[in-house]
Amino acid sequence: MKGLLLLSSGIDSPVAGRMMIDKGVEVIALHFLLLDNKKEEKKVKDLAKKTDVKHLFFADLRPCHEACKQKGNARFTCVFCKRCMLRIAERLAKKEKCDFLITGENLGQVASQTLDNMAVINTVVKMKVLAPLLSFDKNDTVKLAKKYGTYDLSIKKSPGCPYLPRRPVTRAKLEKIEKQEEWVGVDKLIEKNYKSIKQVF
Repeated sequence: MKGLLLLSSGIDSPVAGRMMIDKGVEVIALHFLLLDNKKEEKKVKDLAKKTDVKHLFFADLRPCHEACKQKGNARFTCVFCKRCMLRIAERLAKKEKCDFLITGENLGQVASQTLDNMAVINTVVKMKVLAPLLSFDKNDTVKLAKKYGTYDLSIKKSPGCPYLPRRPVTRAKLEKIEKQEEWVGVDKLIEKNYKSIKQVF
């Protein structure tokens, strides 16, 4: 089995990746760039190596965010962003012959991870999306991060998302999100973002 991990620079996704590797899954990782920040890129590279993924890819997600900022409703930013990520990840996963996607999602932890929002987000791809940490207590995830040796890297200061809205929607409606995607021309954006993918190792 082979999975593609959506790798952030936080605590959760490296743990999710290692859990799947421990289950015998071959894991490759995709990280989405939101800033031109070499320190953050190095942090992600180090995390990917520590997580023991086979390959790491970077994709520039800024075109999607800029389009959403200019033409869309800011409240939908987190859901729109995650749907874009999954679309791009699914395309790469198919190219790399993966069987499923892996995320570090934890129910209710951030705006995009409410039950309603996750339902809307996951409808955008046909590939299975596995979230090993979905019902985990954060303390348990931290323990695993320390066990895997990723914790100290994960807690290094990161700049955070520059596009985070003040009042993100927590109960997104699919029809509203799809309308927003139509307004911003999401298909062209996904194509542009997909072409930005670079293999790091």
